[in-house]
Amino acid sequence: MQKEFVQSLVAVISVLFLMGCSDADPKVSFLRPIDNFEFKPSKDYVTSTLTSITLDAECSRFITSVDLSFDGGSTWIPSTTYDSDTVMCSTDGKFQIDLSNAKAPMNSMTINNGDSFTVNFRAWSRAGMWINREATIRFVPPAQIKQQILAGAQTQTGSGMVLKGRVVSHQQRTASGGGFVLHGRVTQ
Repeated sequence: MQKEFVQSLVAVISVLFLMGCSDADPKVSFLRPIDNFEFKPSKDYVTSTLTSITLDAECSRFITSVDLSFDGGSTWIPSTTYDSDTVMCSTDGKFQIDLSNAKAPMNSMTINNGDSFTVNFRAWSRAGMWINREATIRFVPPAQIKQQILAGAQTQTGSGMVLKGRVVSHQQRTASGGGFVLHGRVTQ
């Protein structure tokens, strides 16, 4: 009798453990937080275009809906209303939304080169509580620079920049920007 009880108990615990694990993930699902909603890899995004900005977050499958606000939380828009292709928090723990300046309210915002704006998110869980997060987006469009700083008449590209020019007699200078730094002395 005791042997059968122990075997049954081991079988039940094994089944519960196997049901709790998903996709070879060693975490047991009923021990996962119900309020997880974090932007990955960062909450800070830099974009060169405003037509499509994809934001990714990891979230608990207990999140039922996500609202977003472009005005600091005064008005909230359901994410599925803003973007019908929103990937809602599912069993794989992913949330994805595409922001665009073709949709309201971004189409009425004035966003210039170098400007940053914040989008607030409010994720609702099954327990009736919400989690507030924000994502900061910085708009830095690709630029074309034409200056006389490179040796010879040639075009150099990289980091979204195009440099064209010819060297004339200059003193020693350092030029920087766009993720690159040039050091040196130009001689004739």
